[in-house]
Amino acid sequence: MFYIIEKQDQLSQLGPFNDCFVQFIQQNDNYHPKLSSLSLIYVRDITQHKGYILCLDHNESFSLSQDEVFDWLIQNTQKIFILNKKEALYHFPHADKLYDINFIEQPDLTKVINIPAVTFYYQHHPASPIVNKLIPISKHYEENENIFSVIFPIIQQYRSNNAVYAFNNGPLTHTFHQIESQGIKVDKQCFIDCYDANLLHPEFSLAKGKIYSKYNLYTLTGRPSNTYNGINFAALNKNDGERKCYIPENDMFVEYDIQGYHPRLIGEMINFNFGNENTYEVLSKLLGVTAQEAKELTFKQLYGGVWKDYRDQPFFRDIVTLTDNIWNEYQYNGHYSTRNRIFIRDAEMTQSKLLNYIIQSKETSTNVSILNNILNYLKNKKTKLILYVYDSILLDYSKEDNKQLLTDIKNMISYPVNIKQGNTYHGLNKI
Repeated sequence: MFYIIEKQDQLSQLGPFNDCFVQFIQQNDNYHPKLSSLSLIYVRDITQHKGYILCLDHNESFSLSQDEVFDWLIQNTQKIFILNKKEALYHFPHADKLYDINFIEQPDLTKVINIPAVTFYYQHHPASPIVNKLIPISKHYEENENIFSVIFPIIQQYRSNNAVYAFNNGPLTHTFHQIESQGIKVDKQCFIDCYDANLLHPEFSLAKGKIYSKYNLYTLTGRPSNTYNGINFAALNKNDGERKCYIPENDMFVEYDIQGYHPRLIGEMINFNFGNENTYEVLSKLLGVTAQEAKELTFKQLYGGVWKDYRDQPFFRDIVTLTDNIWNEYQYNGHYSTRNRIFIRDAEMTQSKLLNYIIQSKETSTNVSILNNILNYLKNKKTKLILYVYDSILLDYSKEDNKQLLTDIKNMISYPVNIKQGNTYHGLNKI
């Protein structure tokens, strides 16, 4: 059969497939997937010698019904391996079918032979919302056949009993897909004043008064970053007015900021209970310094190794023991596993760096559990969870949901929090 499938009778002759590799090709790869529809779908049974292009909306072909194509994928494929499940869910919301290749191993796509026609169109028409409709179908096909040659050995490494993979491909991915899909409302004039010179193309991430972020889940420690289209959503400036551009769609922003989060996570690992007290006030009493000095000293010990003068102090002496135990396991086994990452032995790794990575990994997996509970609670409510920044979450709160909601969410976090509210992300005041 020819590789271009553009009519229903051709589609009905395909399959059934076994496990396969699928690329959901939207109309412009540069656009946030929330803001772009599909043009083509590349699908290849991993046991077959070639793939196929299913045509949904392209200038060179007839168009299949997207619903019929999705029904075919559901009924005629086994596992669907893809390169980014979080983004694929915007187009194909059947999470149980999708398996993210990057959580097996991140492929080196620089090995893919560049297709000159694809490069040409993106160089000359990067902002065209339909650039992929202009690129010949044969070139899309050639590109994805090349990609398959790189990712096929990685797919073969998949193991169904890998708990780390299951966590990342499941709760981690679903959580951050739900958060970023909400978008954040912006003040148009403020946004233009702050970002016009910095954003490459606002249309890539901005539509109908909302901006969309993208969480990168493929970081070394598993701690998601969130930089997209010129904006680092995890480090919005608190002093230059940038945060004033972000405004609630409902009645107000409410932010929950976990107090002394990393020391608390370490405390859980060494059975040191801070209770509901301020983390740094507890440590200040142990060290005989001010709370601010205790905070500075603690972070230096956590991320630079415990100094000799503090190795016999409560809390810090247990960190030394923990670090030694982790390092011994890492050296003996050749790796160290957390809930969402496996750290493979590396000649450049140090004890303090490994501890830092593990803290960030524990932070992420702990937060996913908290965020999942909150997202489930907010279903069918007007209040939305719209931004996550490591030790804080931001709600777009509606008074229609009543104030008990704010208390319920505070209890779900299960750590002491500072709560702030305001009419912009800049103007948050402690309550």
